[in-house]
Amino acid sequence: MDEKKGRLGGGRDGKFIAARIALAVAAIGLVAAFFLPWASANDAYREAAAQAPEIVVYEDTGITAAQAADLSLLEFAQIYGSMESTWTLYMYLMYALLGISAVSLVCAAAGKSIATSVFALLACALSRLLVWDFEDRGALPNATYDWGIAPTIYLGATVVIVVIAVLVVVMQRKGKATQATVGA
Repeated sequence: MDEKKGRLGGGRDGKFIAARIALAVAAIGLVAAFFLPWASANDAYREAAAQAPEIVVYEDTGITAAQAADLSLLEFAQIYGSMESTWTLYMYLMYALLGISAVSLVCAAAGKSIATSVFALLACALSRLLVWDFEDRGALPNATYDWGIAPTIYLGATVVIVVIAVLVVVMQRKGKATQATVGA
């Protein structure tokens, strides 16, 4: 086991390697969720978009009818960023969510399970704030759009990361107890 506190094992133990891989995969899920559908259009919109897929529906961003069938947080950030005044705050919140998710991924790659879980929890909290806000404003779900997969991925990946972080801490403590017993 790696001597540095808070790090996963240094490759000597298969459980630590598996935990580190699973942690990184879950953190990749946090980053990927930003680019996956936050909102998905209903069948009626999809049929209409199929008839005129190249029509630009959000002129300032260049998003076409076909692209608007599934809107990711990236596309929502572009839409809100093209608007005036307080709407740009949403853009900053969405890009902050991507940034926090990326930091969680970097921590996972570095083997910092606790830091990964802290940033994953922050990402999840921010995603839930956005979900609450979209619902409160009536933006989602609505007559055209329902929730996409991204909000679910933020929740699921966060749960996986926290569970793995707890397991890693337990494994580290057991490893230290075993070393102390053997060394005594």
